[in-house]
Amino acid sequence: MAGGKSNSNSNSNITPQLRRAVCNSNVERRPTSTPSPSVIVIGGGMAGIAAARALQDASFQVVLLESRDRLGGRVHTDYSFGFPIDLGASWLHGVCKENPLAPLIGRLGLPLYRTSGDNSVLYDHDLESYALFDMDGKQVPQDLVTKVGVKFEEILKETDEVRKEFSEDMSITRAFSIVFERKPELRLEGISHKVLQWYLCRMEGWFAADADTISLKSWDQEELLPGGHGLMVRGYRPVINTLAKGLDIRLSHRVTKILRRYNGVMVTVEDGRSFVADAAIIAVPLGVLKANVIKFEPKLPDWKEAAIADLGVGIENKIVLHFEKGSWPETLRKCLMKRLLILHICNSRRSFQMLLIRFIFLFLTGEQI
Repeated sequence: MAGGKSNSNSNSNITPQLRRAVCNSNVERRPTSTPSPSVIVIGGGMAGIAAARALQDASFQVVLLESRDRLGGRVHTDYSFGFPIDLGASWLHGVCKENPLAPLIGRLGLPLYRTSGDNSVLYDHDLESYALFDMDGKQVPQDLVTKVGVKFEEILKETDEVRKEFSEDMSITRAFSIVFERKPELRLEGISHKVLQWYLCRMEGWFAADADTISLKSWDQEELLPGGHGLMVRGYRPVINTLAKGLDIRLSHRVTKILRRYNGVMVTVEDGRSFVADAAIIAVPLGVLKANVIKFEPKLPDWKEAAIADLGVGIENKIVLHFEKGSWPETLRKCLMKRLLILHICNSRRSFQMLLIRFIFLFLTGEQI
């Protein structure tokens, strides 16, 4: 959504299309001689598109600038297998009216596979369905996996006590070390230790980060919406397309400079063209802000630059495999209609060093079970 250098900042390159643009809105407006306020939205991911949609529906004049040749950002639905696969976001977390996406998905009639509760279609979504194997291909006894899971929960409870004792923050790794020093009976050996590492790997997967960078004070402070979780069977692209309908969207417009003036803003893109408006909304990824590829004039406040620098960014790799034949366990073979395996692997050291193979999400996509 940003990058490169500006070729020109000349006023002769200013494009006043924002002032001239017709506002397509389903909100009625009273006749007025005063033009509607104008806004430039920078970034065509879910946040940017949702902001542009809300502004246009409120009778603002809006132009959305996106550096890629597609919309969606981290939302990217692929159809190369002949059916939709979300390479990025693929779940609706919180299937409830409090989630602003849920009513829209409901109105579009998009089906969800429930991935929480007894009707889940995920393989290994709970302790009863985990299947772990050692390096010799032998399955780890199910009762051992369950027992280590209970032990892992005990360790986490002890880390909560550590959190209460220390005023300064520390990593989950450091907290585990303190717990083991105080209660050595919680230490595990052999295959049990490897299973414990797998549980810790699952925790790292949620944050796409190593345990030594996960905050002890904040790791469990997330507020979860009710309603459980649902997998977007047809992908998120229909949602993106619906939100983007009727918007003035400029793809392949890489922003390089944002100038804030007394009477509005001027946004310059890579080829030197400039856009002017009353205001701008910056909805680019954190990584773009960290890379400092967008020049702000005046510069951002120190506290905001410090926040950008301090926030971490995790990476998760999604590997999609489609098999002509699947040698699945018998419990899966009778309900599997598409031979599809999707692996979620975060960029943590443990994900690649573990001796256990982590098949996280094995599920059906595109057809009903």
